[in-house]
Amino acid sequence: MYKVNIRTIKNTEKFIQMVESSRGHVFLQLPNEMLCDLKQNTEALQMLRMISPGELWLDLFLTDLQDSYNFMAYMVGAGA
Repeated sequence: MYKVNIRTIKNTEKFIQMVESSRGHVFLQLPNEMLCDLKQNTEALQMLRMISPGELWLDLFLTDLQDSYNFMAYMVGAGA
């Protein structure tokens, strides 16, 4: 798996679309160290819409290498 650290989401809808269209799984590491599959858990995606960008500190684990490139491009462009 490929780990990606997310510190800001400027365009939440674009971020969620990227998660949903990912080729592999996108796991969010929860505070208790468990992994939540964002592609399968719509409630977790809804919670992302309510999080203030300043409070954000997400650790994601991706199962497909191509998805890691897409997430890195998103972060470099700050979700524009």
